[in-house]
Amino acid sequence: MENNSNEPLEKGNKGAHNLVILGIGSVIIALATSLISLYLYHSSGDIYLDCSLPGADCPSARASSDDNNREKVYVFSDSGDINTTVINEYLQEIEKTAERINNTIEALDSDVLTNESLGI
Repeated sequence: MENNSNEPLEKGNKGAHNLVILGIGSVIIALATSLISLYLYHSSGDIYLDCSLPGADCPSARASSDDNNREKVYVFSDSGDINTTVINEYLQEIEKTAERINNTIEALDSDVLTNESLGI
């Protein structure tokens, strides 16, 4: 093959070399940004507030949510006499649960987002 121009023939393929450099550069940039973000996450103290970590113990957050949002769970006895007192107690617990569900449904109603309710 003759070279009609004054340019010398290049040996090999520069595209493969550039692709390797691009891949290595991408990995280095990804590692650097990950290390920086983890450093900032730890130094800001947010890592201590993250309850989604395996084995994380968030007693202050859990204690306040458990006390405020959860009611005592009623357990209907699986043994014993069934009389009007037990049935009335059970029905009262069912009414509390139904009321909580109705309040949740009302909170999700579209009327909550009206301009009047939002004060706009």
